[in-house]
Amino acid sequence: MSTESRLLPVVAITGSSIMVGCGGYSGGSCGSYGSYGSYGTYGAYGAPGAAASGTPMHHAARARAAHAASASYPGCYPPSVGADGIYEGTLTDQATQQVTPVVAIIADNGDGRMSGQDGTYYRLSVATSGTTVSGSFSGYSQGVSFPNGRQSTAGSLSAQITPAGMGGSLTDQAGNTEALALTFDNTYSLQSMLPTLAGTWNYSAGGFSLTATINADGTFSATDSNTCSYTGSFGLVDSNFNAYSEDYIRSCNGSSLVFTGLASYFPAIGNAAAQIKMLADDKAGDYLVADFK
Repeated sequence: MSTESRLLPVVAITGSSIMVGCGGYSGGSCGSYGSYGSYGTYGAYGAPGAAASGTPMHHAARARAAHAASASYPGCYPPSVGADGIYEGTLTDQATQQVTPVVAIIADNGDGRMSGQDGTYYRLSVATSGTTVSGSFSGYSQGVSFPNGRQSTAGSLSAQITPAGMGGSLTDQAGNTEALALTFDNTYSLQSMLPTLAGTWNYSAGGFSLTATINADGTFSATDSNTCSYTGSFGLVDSNFNAYSEDYIRSCNGSSLVFTGLASYFPAIGNAAAQIKMLADDKAGDYLVADFK
């Protein structure tokens, strides 16, 4: 992260709720961290290095190579590059040229989540071969429509790893295409450790609030301003990288839903407080994107 400025709040409307993304860290050449997202039904809501050949490598690839293969590749890095990382970028509807800022977390196991400034939300499943990325996506919205004219979508993802991040497209089952341009955030190269998340964290936006207590083993409980309760846990995907798995049960008015997702930790920098960004959904259209402080 190269700067310490805070992003302006992001306001989106999903259904009858108004949601405000509470800011984040902004970076220069090292990428940036945003706070776009939404709270489904219930709420308001790097600098490239160089390989031996002189070709810049993705930050996650450099970190993984340095960790896993430094003994075998003295002075250089193997060519394998992963799509995993923390990203900020844009989705551009190729028919209307509408541009939507997005943030994404993709874990080392290919599981990913992405949220749009307009309140859209995506589940991603990706695989990497060399610098080529392929996979699938499902999208949900409580407000705006996807290019297919609906509030749900699904299709395929194709992309290429670039020195700065990843570029490609999402194509839905009707053939509608959105161009994807993502910039890698160096924060992903931090190690993940469950005690790092421990403490009491709060999220508040647009009249909605959520308070979570996370234990050193990753288990947590939470309550929100809609009298819903949460119980669940965070887990490690790969301790070398800053992406945590998460799963929890949300109970409201006698009914419960199971959510799964991803989270990343952002340490305090200057006047910017430490944050945990989490993106989770129930696989059926209800989702939560929150910045805990």
